[in-house]
Amino acid sequence: MDLKSEKSIKEYLRKLSDDTIIKYYLDIEYSPFPVLTIEEYNRRFKQKSKDEIIKTLKIQTRLARKKTQEFSKMTKKYKLVDDITKQKSQEFINQAKKKGYDVSEQIAKKSRILGSKLRKNAKSNIERGIKAGKALKNPARKHLELLESLGELKKSGIITSKEFQEKKKKILSKI
Repeated sequence: MDLKSEKSIKEYLRKLSDDTIIKYYLDIEYSPFPVLTIEEYNRRFKQKSKDEIIKTLKIQTRLARKKTQEFSKMTKKYKLVDDITKQKSQEFINQAKKKGYDVSEQIAKKSRILGSKLRKNAKSNIERGIKAGKALKNPARKHLELLESLGELKKSGIITSKEFQEKKKKILSKI
């Protein structure tokens, strides 16, 4: 329902339950549309004249003013809501800082552990690489030694020159 006109507000108030109207009437300073609420209350429960309604409104206004003054006195005696909010905010910030510091310490510790592992792994990988490089050089020597021994076998007549050429091609393709 669109509450734009006095008519629409009156229709809205008529649709409310008696309990809601009574609640609005008893706490008139907090109710929506106070004058119309009082009119609806009077229509349902106590037929009053407009003068009586205005008198009731004045009384309710005085009561609301007194309550406002009481609230202002109370707030002067106690901490303001802003002070409490600032205090709680500062507590949350301090907790977040502590948590952040703890997390950063854990990250630093893990990074030191990972750094030492990386150094160890890098060193062992470099050593493996050097060994692999040396191993690559050795097979070439072995192949050359094999060719020499094949040449000796050919000279001694154990293998034919055709067999020697075939073996020679295989060995040279591996180098």
